[in-house]
Amino acid sequence: MKKWMLAIFCLWVLTLAGLAQTADDYYHQAAQLYIDNHSDEALQQIDLGLRLQPNHPKLTALRDKILEEKKQQQQQQQQQQQGESQQQQEQQQQQNSDQQDQQNNRDQQQQQSQEEQQKQQEPQEQQANQDKEQQKKGGQKKQEVAPNKVQPGKELSKEEAERILQALKSKEKENKRFRRPRKIRKRRVEKDW
Repeated sequence: MKKWMLAIFCLWVLTLAGLAQTADDYYHQAAQLYIDNHSDEALQQIDLGLRLQPNHPKLTALRDKILEEKKQQQQQQQQQQQGESQQQQEQQQQQNSDQQDQQNNRDQQQQQSQEEQQKQQEPQEQQANQDKEQQKKGGQKKQEVAPNKVQPGKELSKEEAERILQALKSKEKENKRFRRPRKIRKRRVEKDW
């Protein structure tokens, strides 16, 4: 019976020895996980292997390599984030400058339109002032006349007369085009049958 017990105990020890992993087994598993881009799982296997054999050179080298790569990846991500935030800031600055340019353009256009209105109002005001002065001097009332229309009894300057003639000529040409429709000639078709 002692022999049987000894045999069973030996089988049990051999079975446990076969199931137990060595540091090299953990290294091979970690290396395979690292190759498959599973760095976190590879680090777990390395930690288990280093518990069995703390100074295992292959496990420590692989651990250092994985940690170094993780560090580089983190630095790259930080640089990318900084680059993206810098691009966003530049875009925001560009948008702000564009908006400011648009506002400046609007302000300039408003100022120009106000200046044009003032220029247009000045001759009308001058004309009104002259009319008032003439009314005071002569005691005669004048009818207000649009600046483009000719006042009866008033002599035209040479330039005004030429301008009026040219306008009439251009209107005549336009009217002639509308009066006569184009003639469409009928073509004779020869029968080929």
